[in-house]
Amino acid sequence: MSGRVLVFLPTYNESENIEPIIRSLLALGDEYSVLVVDDLSPDGTGDTADRLAAETGRVEVIHRDGCRGRGFAGACGLRRAAERTDADYVIEMDADLSHPPDDAPRLVAEAKKGYDLVYGSRYAPGGGVQGWSIFRHINSRVANALARLLLNLPMRDCTSGFRCFSRELLAELNWDEFISPGPSIVEEVLFACCEAGARMTEIPYIFVDRKRGRSKVSLRIILRWLGAIVRIRLRGADSLVVGKGEIGGADGRNPSGKEAQRSREIG
Repeated sequence: MSGRVLVFLPTYNESENIEPIIRSLLALGDEYSVLVVDDLSPDGTGDTADRLAAETGRVEVIHRDGCRGRGFAGACGLRRAAERTDADYVIEMDADLSHPPDDAPRLVAEAKKGYDLVYGSRYAPGGGVQGWSIFRHINSRVANALARLLLNLPMRDCTSGFRCFSRELLAELNWDEFISPGPSIVEEVLFACCEAGARMTEIPYIFVDRKRGRSKVSLRIILRWLGAIVRIRLRGADSLVVGKGEIGGADGRNPSGKEAQRSREIG
């Protein structure tokens, strides 16, 4: 597999950050392109993305209408990324520069070792967070513990939205069946990847809280996230995977069931 990389950015009201992050990503090399999925941001985020698309020829912009939300935008973008045959790897990351663009090549380098999914972890040795309040730290730790428990996820940082997929893995997921309207799409996608028998690993990174714009985390969003995680658990993951078990790991095996769970244990 070669090294063509598509970076997916879900956006809503990121007018102060969208141009810096796109330019930083494109500066990583000609093999990088960007996919922006914007939820009709009233602050002009989509217009800026359109301008950069026309200027560079390496940016695709989708303007979503209908139901807004991180989950709908996430499923839309990853579905589109799965269709992009000009990409070998797909990186998903936040558009607010909390996920360092300079760390994107590290994710890709690890994926080239044969992993279907590489995710940036704030809680792996060497990882961390800068700029959070005590509330944000506690919220993140509790959310990770709940996601691990309810969805039986093996990774240290289940709520990290900074990750690199093989496009082949994304093509094996049934995007019509995803139900998350909000940020629980991050965990729902991990749930599906585990069901698909994907080989995955983590690398540490430092999360730096946004310096421009406003965080979208609120108590209402947290409670909705918890309700969505419970619904995902009750629904199960079988319907999320097309051709379950066809993803091969670096060792050429396609684990399933309890054997797959053992092979995916991390940390």
